[in-house]
Amino acid sequence: MALIADALHSLSDLITDAVVYFSHGVGQLPPDKNHPYGHGRAETIGTTVVGLLIIITGLGVAYEAWETMTQNIDKTPGWLAAAIAILSVFINEGLYRYTLKIGEASKSPSLIANAWHHRTDAISSIAAFIGILGAWNGIAIMDPLAGGLVGLMVCKVGYDFSRDGFRDLMDTALSEEHTQKIFAILNEIPEVIHFHDLRSRTIGGEILIDVHILVDPEMTVTEGHGVAEVVRRNVIKAFDNVQDVLVHVDGEHDAEVENLYSLTRKELIEITKPVFENVHGIKSDPEIRTHHIKGKTLLDVFLQMEGHQEMEEIQNRINEVRLRLEAIPKIDRARVFLDLNNEFGKHN
Repeated sequence: MALIADALHSLSDLITDAVVYFSHGVGQLPPDKNHPYGHGRAETIGTTVVGLLIIITGLGVAYEAWETMTQNIDKTPGWLAAAIAILSVFINEGLYRYTLKIGEASKSPSLIANAWHHRTDAISSIAAFIGILGAWNGIAIMDPLAGGLVGLMVCKVGYDFSRDGFRDLMDTALSEEHTQKIFAILNEIPEVIHFHDLRSRTIGGEILIDVHILVDPEMTVTEGHGVAEVVRRNVIKAFDNVQDVLVHVDGEHDAEVENLYSLTRKELIEITKPVFENVHGIKSDPEIRTHHIKGKTLLDVFLQMEGHQEMEEIQNRINEVRLRLEAIPKIDRARVFLDLNNEFGKHN
């Protein structure tokens, strides 16, 4: 009975091998228009299916063993059964080592799952051999008892793989250990003032990570992008199987302010245009930079003067523009600078 159980377990390998062959092949396909994140879910589905098939096999073996134990056992397995059990141990252990090596090299969860399926075959063959030895020594129930034990072992392995597969399908986050590792990486980057909304998931053995970082709100777009790129590269270097890291750069904590500001850049330029048109001695199309910090709107204006003017006149123009801008509703503060990249700069 133990050897029959072991044979059924090995038979399930043929089915799972076919599933793994198909799912691994699909999972290795490159991203396309309909699957921009790749086809890694096929690997996850394959792992889950393998786990469920292993559970079904284990339950069937355990049931057959129970049926045998409830009947009169009058047969003793022969030497051929013992020889086949020993041979099965060595063959399946070899298959385990080879498949695991390939699975780890290719980072394929379905191949790794199948490798452990071979390992359970080897262990079940050991249990079958022990059951056969027990039957030879007059303990006939040892044979079906070993078969039942094999079935339960098979169920445990199947449960582990199907559980991991379902976790990936449900986009379960990385472990606490890996999450803390990411926290440590972010804390080591001085330009990252704070970070939040860290999210992670696994697709076919590949990890996808999203995170929001808080940087100095006075940073330029290119500076913020540079910090984000440092975060992305450092996280990818720390893990062997990170597919991508999406970094969202914030100038302030999202939770402290409204997500949408009342005025867009285009609207701000429109409402400030009359100010520059009505102040004598300045060009009417200055460079404007807008900032939204802690729910307030801040403008940086770079004025260019028309003609030659004394410094006192220039200072008066700057103060006049600043006061007029700050008088506009929804503009909380204005900083006005003198842009010398014009004719004024040449005269001086």
